Amino acid sequence: MVDIFLPHGLGPDGKWFFEKALFEREFRDVHDLARLEIAARLLDDIRSDENLIEKEGRFSKGRFNRLYPHPAIKIIAENRAIFIRVITALGLDIVDDRGGQERLF
Repeated sequence: MVDIFLPHGLGPDGKWFFEKALFEREFRDVHDLARLEIAARLLDDIRSDENLIEKEGRFSKGRFNRLYPHPAIKIIAENRAIFIRVITALGLDIVDDRGGQERLF
């Protein structure tokens, strides 16, 4: 068994996720705790980028007044895909006994 501490520097979303995941599952492996921290930090990054887009707008005008999507939109999509892979690797996205999909996160 490994001593578990809340990682330093997590934001509200990351803290919530980290604590909820620890409550839902028992993590004994140091590697799984590292993956859990990565997922928590990804959630914080996603929230930060969403706030930035809300502040600056989804599009900006470039040269010749052409509209361009905010660069953070692509980063959010990539971070969400990585987050899904990490929680799947941790077993936090599991199939229940009835064969239906149970999503903890």
